[in-house]
Amino acid sequence: MKNYFKSGLGFFILFICISAYTSAQSVKKPSLNHIAIYVVDLEKSTTFYRDIIGLETMDEPFKDGHHSWFKVGPHAQVHIISGAQAPTTHNKNTHICFSVPVMSDFLANLRRQHVAYEDWAGKPDAVTNRVDGVKQVWLQDPDGYWIEINDDQF
Repeated sequence: MKNYFKSGLGFFILFICISAYTSAQSVKKPSLNHIAIYVVDLEKSTTFYRDIIGLETMDEPFKDGHHSWFKVGPHAQVHIISGAQAPTTHNKNTHICFSVPVMSDFLANLRRQHVAYEDWAGKPDAVTNRVDGVKQVWLQDPDGYWIEINDDQF
């Protein structure tokens, strides 16, 4: 009887530990859903994010002519919303970052499209080489929002 009790108690404790571990593992953490950018000219910004940055457009539910949506990952989006009265000044530290597979191809497209870019320090047509080997450039969208482009392959 004692052995059955010990075995039962052991299985019970093991069950509780496994249940607690499983529960802790299944707690869902917040994840990025979307970033919204308020812009003056929807058509100009849509063209910029689609043709210059290279984002994939997606269907947006409002169909009101004030929104453009872009897919930027398996479950993340950028929403462009028109209605801003004027572009505003933004600090470079507040930015959106996109990774590209081949930096040289991206930079060639910027040059073809006559889009200015710079390194972190602000030197025109220059690339920052981070200490971890990632290359990055900085540019601004039509409303002055800063965008970092890098070749991080995480």
